[in-house]
Amino acid sequence: MKRLILRICSIVIILILASCGTTNSNTTNGSDPQSQEVKSITTKLELKENGNATFTIKNETDEATTLTYPSGQEVEYQLIDKDKNNVFTYSGNKVFILMLSEKVLQPNEETVIPIELKTELTSVPAGSYTLVAWSTAEELSEQKQQIAYEWVGHETKIESEVPSDTTERLVVYKGDANAEFIEPYEVTFDFSEDLFHQIFEGIMVLEVGLIDYRIENNNTELTLNMNGLDNVQGSAGENIFIGTIVHSYFENFPDLEKIYFEEEGKSPVELAHIVVTEPFTRNQNYTNKK
Repeated sequence: MKRLILRICSIVIILILASCGTTNSNTTNGSDPQSQEVKSITTKLELKENGNATFTIKNETDEATTLTYPSGQEVEYQLIDKDKNNVFTYSGNKVFILMLSEKVLQPNEETVIPIELKTELTSVPAGSYTLVAWSTAEELSEQKQQIAYEWVGHETKIESEVPSDTTERLVVYKGDANAEFIEPYEVTFDFSEDLFHQIFEGIMVLEVGLIDYRIENNNTELTLNMNGLDNVQGSAGENIFIGTIVHSYFENFPDLEKIYFEEEGKSPVELAHIVVTEPFTRNQNYTNKK
């Protein structure tokens, strides 16, 4: 009897121990470190269609992150050729303010820094390079990104077609010291302004003003509407006055064939010794030219 009781007790104990050691093999432990995604501050370098690039910093963590910059420079980049030579460094020809600064990135916030390659690489020959860029923040300075970069070179042809300014020197005429001849000389004019008014003001030494003008018949006929013509004195003075105007405009407007004078909208124009009833034409010499 005792043996039977002992045997039953042994079986019960074995069953209890067996049930305690059983686990569900299909249960996943949520705290398994291999199943957790590692979140961090990421950086990304991208090329744009226009030949420039951007460098992006993104906070992919669940907490705000502070980036510390030792100067006013936010990004550094280099251009490496196929022989592993560094042919360009962004900061190489620049000076940045030395001031410690901080930038806080909130969770999922990103900052995009433009990289103006087309402006910066003007002295670099065209070719195939590797572009390497990184943040100057102390926390990210080791996170370098690189991409292949085809540099087409500086567009010198396009720039050469654009004038550096809008000024040009033109030949106009003035009377000589004895009021016997008209002689050429050069004056600088601004082509972004009205050239007809500029020429008149540039050659006029008398108190005569140009009220307005009309250019007609496919730019072949010019009418000058003036005031103050009573200030043109003497027959020699009248000839010099007419010659400087007529030859200065014909010199600079090759399509021009006729020039008409008006005084305050009226014609003919009556000077002291000359009445202007007909237009001045290109093939006539109204004053002796030197």
